[in-house]
Amino acid sequence: MTRKTKVVVALMTALIGVVIVFSGIYWFTVGHTERTKQSLIEEARERLLAEQPTVESERADLYNGTKPYVVFEEADRVLFVPVDSEEPIEEREIASVDLNQVCAESVEETGGALVSCKYGFDDRALIEVVTKAGASYTYSYYTLQTGDFIRRVQLTDSL
Repeated sequence: MTRKTKVVVALMTALIGVVIVFSGIYWFTVGHTERTKQSLIEEARERLLAEQPTVESERADLYNGTKPYVVFEEADRVLFVPVDSEEPIEEREIASVDLNQVCAESVEETGGALVSCKYGFDDRALIEVVTKAGASYTYSYYTLQTGDFIRRVQLTDSL
């Protein structure tokens, strides 16, 4: 082999090694978190179907408030299944509040870009809107039934 070929083979070997190392890091960090999240959602889905077999919800999301809940959305209601199986399942009707409208109004008030907008449960049913502007994240909370403002928390990364 020529010197140029040896250098190319060495660089390719190093590249493959780096890809394998970072794939392993991803698998044990982000991948583990995602697998745990999916496991909690599946356990909550099984519990929900055991207790309320008529539920037909395809969308589920994990909400980490004071206590973690799995949130199932239906057309006219939201079901909050606590990860702790000792806690009761909470159910709230979606009154006249439009999730997308609350999110749009919150983005107008806080500025920045929308990061997430979802239903949650933290001692009461709520809507959580997260926006990002520069190096700061703004968490805004609204009531589920009326869309009224509850509180706003801003986290800023100071460099």
